[in-house]
Amino acid sequence: MLALVIVALLSVALPSCVKDTTVNPYAAPDHGELDRLQKIINDRPDLEAARQQLTALDGQIRATIAQFSAQTVVGPSTLKPDRGCTDPYGHNIGDTMTVEKIYARPAPTDQQWQQITAALSPILTAANFKPNTPAGVPPAAGTFSWIADDGATIEMINNPGSVLAYGYSTGCRLPAAWRTGQPPADLRPVDDADAHYPYLYQSPGGRSG
Repeated sequence: MLALVIVALLSVALPSCVKDTTVNPYAAPDHGELDRLQKIINDRPDLEAARQQLTALDGQIRATIAQFSAQTVVGPSTLKPDRGCTDPYGHNIGDTMTVEKIYARPAPTDQQWQQITAALSPILTAANFKPNTPAGVPPAAGTFSWIADDGATIEMINNPGSVLAYGYSTGCRLPAAWRTGQPPADLRPVDDADAHYPYLYQSPGGRSG
């Protein structure tokens, strides 16, 4: 009898302790977590500044590849049409510029790849990027993945004798205009058409949906 009572009590109490994201991983985090993530986005340099930096680095990366692997043809950059942000910022206000993977052929040889990465490492370090791998864990062979403190990423994966894949992304940010005006209507939350900077649920506000 006592066991039945305990089971009944647990069946009532446990659901109140379970987050929506535990039952549905696509559910929005609670307002406190959304505000925490939004403050990270708000504190990052504007999308335009990150795009300018990555465009400059793209030029240096292409020049370095051409210097050490003249046979490798790197095609033009193409922006992904997708807008908004991905997890963990999928339910926040922000935008991202991501370049589609560029496939360069023929790929650098192993020796050329070592020269390319050795030359690029100090360039990216000077731009406040660091290897995007856990501390003490060497990157996978042929992988050159770097991340900035503000979320921008650059990644190259080299397959000698085949293809070099290359791409980069600003990470989730606010365009400068979104700090003084609203995002375009199609990028506002469907349940919060009046969303405005700083896009927080708590003071000083900006979100109510």
